[in-house]
Amino acid sequence: MKIARPVWGLIAALVLLPVAYSQQVQQQEQLQKNGPPPAVKPATKIAKEDRQFALQMLEVADSTARGFEPPMRTWGMLQLGQTFNSSDPAKAKALFIDAFTASLSIADDDRTKETLQDEIFRGLLPLSQADVEERLAQAESPVRKRTSEAIVRRYVEKKQYGPAMDLITQVTGWDEFPYASGTSLLMAMPAEMQAEKMTLLTQAVASYKAHDHPGVQVGQGTMTQMMVRFGAKMPPKLALEAIDELLSQAKKSEEKASVVLSGQGGTAAFNSIYEYQLFALLPLLRNLDEGRAENLLKENASLNASLEKLPNGMQSLDPNMTDVPLKDGQNGGIGSSVTTGNSAASSVSANYLLEESRRKAFQIIADSNKNPLQAIAQAQGLPMTVADQRSSPRAQALEGIARENLKTSPGAARQAVDELRKTVVDLPLRAQVQFLASSADLYLQLGEKESAGKVVEEGFKLSAKILDHDLNPDDPNKALKAWWPSADAYRRFIDVETKLSHRGAVEILKEIKDPEVRMVESIMLSRALLGLAMKSVRTEENTKSGKSISVFDSN
Repeated sequence: MKIARPVWGLIAALVLLPVAYSQQVQQQEQLQKNGPPPAVKPATKIAKEDRQFALQMLEVADSTARGFEPPMRTWGMLQLGQTFNSSDPAKAKALFIDAFTASLSIADDDRTKETLQDEIFRGLLPLSQADVEERLAQAESPVRKRTSEAIVRRYVEKKQYGPAMDLITQVTGWDEFPYASGTSLLMAMPAEMQAEKMTLLTQAVASYKAHDHPGVQVGQGTMTQMMVRFGAKMPPKLALEAIDELLSQAKKSEEKASVVLSGQGGTAAFNSIYEYQLFALLPLLRNLDEGRAENLLKENASLNASLEKLPNGMQSLDPNMTDVPLKDGQNGGIGSSVTTGNSAASSVSANYLLEESRRKAFQIIADSNKNPLQAIAQAQGLPMTVADQRSSPRAQALEGIARENLKTSPGAARQAVDELRKTVVDLPLRAQVQFLASSADLYLQLGEKESAGKVVEEGFKLSAKILDHDLNPDDPNKALKAWWPSADAYRRFIDVETKLSHRGAVEILKEIKDPEVRMVESIMLSRALLGLAMKSVRTEENTKSGKSISVFDSN
């Protein structure tokens, strides 16, 4: 990405500003040694100056971002809007609108454009639904649909069922029935609105029949899950019509796929989209047409083992997958691993091991407060990595045990973190970053500042290596720089270093050699100073060797 010439002066300012702040921190540390003047509270003064410096950095980041090409300019305005969301809603709204305007200039990268517009509307919607609706027509088509679904959910939260139904009808006219928000609305509507529920379900079935679905559709927001939740309450004729269509489209699909599901009740693996759909729908079909259900099961005998273990299909995996919202204290959800293409068949066992290992890790974490030392031993028995090193159940379990026992058993938590540190060295580079950052944060919460500092120092060295990889002139990462793995790595360790030493975080910022990544991290440092954690993080690689995208909740 090219950088406009006038920006270089601002980039220099971004480098020089941390120098001034280092001097400011040194003066504050000296002040603390000698004692403050009467009537001055050092902690209050430092906090105020931290905020002032953070706002100064954000101003520089604003000016810098506006000089970048449209994708990074859009991302910069978006992040700044999120940063001011609570403290200055009017400024945040203006920044979100500027971000959307910038996004309209993004060319030849529809996916990046859509992703940024989604985030912009997600931030702007709570501030001004009217401004979102005014710009919907200019947004990419998938963004219009997803944002409209978000507006439907807002109506549902306010129990404004009429406007929600009207908007669902409008969205269905644009493209296809919005199954995710439709499911939310159906679960929220009171029993006396049964006629309206049937209208929505009829509309959903008709919309599904009117569209082809050649790929794999698993999880929330699918017609399949809607049928699992509401099929038993539908008129039998309508339910059978929906089942026929789901199975027919799955059988016609030429997409090679393997699907592995895991939930509270266990794990199940399927060798095709059709097998998955049959597993999900057979329990309902048995109640509607037992003879046909038995015939289908005979024709697909490979499902016998899964249905014997999980007789209610999806609801055996997740007993809380019903037609009503979760109650307080209830947990639900189904994990999934999907592989498509020629490697689908060979990946079933690996994906099964992945989901089963994750399930065991979560169970060990959940039970760890009963006997944390035993939990650590059980975690050591989990695989180091599974599914081509995409996941580390052992590291995941050790991290979870430490977090679960921080307050009640700090000694055991410390032991779990120590074991995690030993595990990290055998993981791929990006996984090392993830669990090193977690280790540093956990050490800090345990009061082990020296240990946290050593881990952070190691983490910054890894971040620099990953940045070199992203910048590789022979095969550079063509994804948006804000989503580079190196940007995520720096963010994680800057967040911990800011809690250890503001000056140390500022010094690291100056050492980042790429100006756009430096701008990204200046915003991250400002957010850390202001106590604003990232809610979710996206990483992306786009190189000759392939593409990968990860979206995850941030610690």
